Amino acid sequence: MSPESYAAAEAASGVRIIKRGDIYWRRVRPFFYRPLFPFCGYDRRSVERSFPKLAAYQHAVLEGQSSNSYLNLIFYDDIRSYDGEKLHRGPVKNISCAIERGVKVRRLFEERDFCLQGYEVYLSFYHRTRYAFAKHRTDREGFEQWTKTLFRFPELVVLGAFSGTSLLGFGVACAVESTVIIKSGVHSNVGLELHSPDLMLHHWRLAARNDSTVATIYDSAMTTPGIDEFKRRRGAVVKALPAHLRASSVLLNAIRYIDKTDYDRLLGFESFGIARFNKTIPGRV
Repeated sequence: MSPESYAAAEAASGVRIIKRGDIYWRRVRPFFYRPLFPFCGYDRRSVERSFPKLAAYQHAVLEGQSSNSYLNLIFYDDIRSYDGEKLHRGPVKNISCAIERGVKVRRLFEERDFCLQGYEVYLSFYHRTRYAFAKHRTDREGFEQWTKTLFRFPELVVLGAFSGTSLLGFGVACAVESTVIIKSGVHSNVGLELHSPDLMLHHWRLAARNDSTVATIYDSAMTTPGIDEFKRRRGAVVKALPAHLRASSVLLNAIRYIDKTDYDRLLGFESFGIARFNKTIPGRV
């Protein structure tokens, strides 16, 4: 999938995308942007020239450039050496248990079949997690519209985990150049009981191992300790990429005052096990 097609797919799914120069950006908060491909480093000066002076953004920098924050990103790097039997004991047991209970993972090609069962899976997921992004998908009409978007882009791979004919969970991923991007993983309560998340992740990693064009799997930025630990116990690694954060000192002071944890998460410091290297608030540099 080309970067242009991926940007179009994200925009069609409700993500607010802008393009500055040759770089696609996604809005992660009102008036605050990060690159659509956060694992790529970008030249600080080129980015500064492409944005208005009052813009707020954060991006990984090129090697050797100064930084004032980190982007903490989760990857699966052991592409060729991946072996599901060498994971921690828990995930190995979960994968074996799912297989023994007859859970199967396969690609979904039919929009209608996915929409019928996928909506109920999504509702189960939403009521359990209270997932805030794209709440409109909890309405059947909103979910149907999202489904149409997914299947409009054939490069997006939609996997379903099944027990017999019942859908337990689904995941969406795509390959952009040499990186597989896991876009989403949604599982029902029944799916959790039958360990469909572990089996689906196992499937993604096997597929990447067998594709010589894939260099890495990008999962997501770090989120909450529980979810992050789930991924790390399954072989994920966290990379702290030196980044440049540009925002007004007034705004950053306000964030720090309102929610110190949110402030540390934004800068990529203490909350994620990275020692604070500079107590100065990173304003415009």
